[in-house]
Amino acid sequence: MHGIFSTLKFRIILLCVTASVLTALGTTVSVLGVTQAELQRQMLENERNDRVRTAALMASKLELLKDSLAAAAVQMEPTLWRDRAAMTSHLLERPVLGVLFDGLFAVTPDGTMLARIDKGAVAAELPNLSDREYFQRALHTDQPVVSEPVLGKVSRTAISVIAMSVRGSNGEPIGVVCGILRLQSNSLFSDPTARRTDGVRDLVVTRAGTLLWHTDDRRVMGNAANEPGFETMFKRWHESGAPIDTAASAELSAGHLVSMAGLPFSDWVLVRLTPTDTLTAALHAAQGTAWTLALMASFVSALVAGAVAWHVVRPIGLLRDRAVRLLAGQQPTDDDWTAGGGEIGALSQALQSLLQARQQQHTELQAVLDNAEVGIALSRNGRFEMVSRQFCSIFGFEREQMAGQPTRLIYGSDADYEALAQRAGPAFMQHGLFDGEVELIRSDGRRFWARMRGRAVAPGDRSKGTIWVVADETNDHEHRERLSWAANHDRLTGLPNRAAFEALLEVATAKATEAPFCALFIDLDRFKQVNDTGGHAAGDALLRELGQVLSAKLRKSDTVARLGGDEFAVLLPQCPIPRARVLAEALRASVDVYRLEWEGARYSVGASIGLVAVNGTHASAADVLLAADKACYAAKRAGRNRVAFQDEPAALGTSSERETVEG
Repeated sequence: MHGIFSTLKFRIILLCVTASVLTALGTTVSVLGVTQAELQRQMLENERNDRVRTAALMASKLELLKDSLAAAAVQMEPTLWRDRAAMTSHLLERPVLGVLFDGLFAVTPDGTMLARIDKGAVAAELPNLSDREYFQRALHTDQPVVSEPVLGKVSRTAISVIAMSVRGSNGEPIGVVCGILRLQSNSLFSDPTARRTDGVRDLVVTRAGTLLWHTDDRRVMGNAANEPGFETMFKRWHESGAPIDTAASAELSAGHLVSMAGLPFSDWVLVRLTPTDTLTAALHAAQGTAWTLALMASFVSALVAGAVAWHVVRPIGLLRDRAVRLLAGQQPTDDDWTAGGGEIGALSQALQSLLQARQQQHTELQAVLDNAEVGIALSRNGRFEMVSRQFCSIFGFEREQMAGQPTRLIYGSDADYEALAQRAGPAFMQHGLFDGEVELIRSDGRRFWARMRGRAVAPGDRSKGTIWVVADETNDHEHRERLSWAANHDRLTGLPNRAAFEALLEVATAKATEAPFCALFIDLDRFKQVNDTGGHAAGDALLRELGQVLSAKLRKSDTVARLGGDEFAVLLPQCPIPRARVLAEALRASVDVYRLEWEGARYSVGASIGLVAVNGTHASAADVLLAADKACYAAKRAGRNRVAFQDEPAALGTSSERETVEG
């Protein structure tokens, strides 16, 4: 059944049926589209206008509150701020403020609440407000300050406070008068947020995203980012800097009509969320009726168009069957290609010519590939389509063993195969090609290093195939590895050399604040006597053996290096000082008990070891080595063949003392 649906014949019939259906439905779609667009435009425009009017009304109320409080502040004489009873009486004598605000209070500059009126009654509890952000802001401005939503210290309910400083003749603040707005009940929001039963929700949101007002009182002080239907628009608004735009906006988002408008002269935004289902119910009903009629009208024309199209495209099916047999490897006879005249006959002739040209191109391309001195392969969809003679020779396969096989064939493991895909994918995306050194595997299981270069046949579309050029670079790779090893290791002991150790130490020192570590500086005692007595060959043998002795006592994560002469250094990552002391003592003891048998004589040396703890106080690797070196010489001054820690008194010494020890 799936094969029928994918045929050209079916597609042509479907095209005819679709055209007839679309013709019948076109007018309906056009009319409904225009109607819906106009209705949506009007809804958005109405919502914008409504938000602007409501925001203006709320802004005027807010300004009235600010102006009333500012006027009251002007009337407060300086003497009131020194008399609690007088200030309480003064506030009680302001009934207008008592109507506008849910509570009033006066605060001295040090945060002490001098008097407080709650719903027309004197309140006894007078908390200190010096920690309130709005109070501190009010002290530094002569304009009313509106606070963010806070939890009242006395009422323990969500409130917003309007604060106004009162200033003396010298312009300095002598107090702050404040009006309380209880967010769940204050009349500031009562008109624009009347309770609804149709799913409409009104919000007032601060710039920080706190719900200053909500149709559901339980959501006050909540996070607007979690409001159903408002999440997307809030995120976009917040990411744009949360502008308080007094020009309203409205859009359809997450199944809601969302409208917003900022309140002038405030950090508040008024939001209304209206479910789109309540707005478009009538339109949906009309659309349903129109679609039913349009579908009935198109059904008859679709049947007629389908029957006519079936008769016209039947020869295409016959031609398709012949082409399928050809692709399956069945060579067609002349009778197989007879498919009628007209365009169908011309298409049949074109297919025959294309087949012949393709076979000729394949033969010529294979000849070119086989004469190339490098391995070349064409892969598509994870399989080799064409492989050159040299490509097969590199991997030890016959062409028949590689052509058509998965490209996984030349990789040692699935992990290697996936690793190349992760490397090549970004390279193809960024540059259109891949060029890198890869470890591959021959038919006999031997691994080797190869240079692989890949380029997509169609840039940007790897589904068209990828051309790979492969060259065996095993010898060059091993040579580079040997050079790299020699550049970073001591030729005598095989340990990392000074340059490699300093590079590791520099990296560790830069990260020492987050990852402290310890380092050791080791200087062999009496080594010069070995060279003088047994000769340099004996000294070299001793250094080689001691390099192995030191390595055997360390953890896998530690690094021991020969810095030169008879000096060694050890890096101990993630090693606390007590553990480092134990390791250092173990190294010293191992050196002390070692004996070199050389030409009938026995030689031994000691080890003076300097220990330094690195935790971010050293600026560079050179500073670390200098500190360890000083500790090492302290060990020598103390009698040699011992461990000295950098912070111990003996670890510091003058240059003259150091010269004496060296001598």
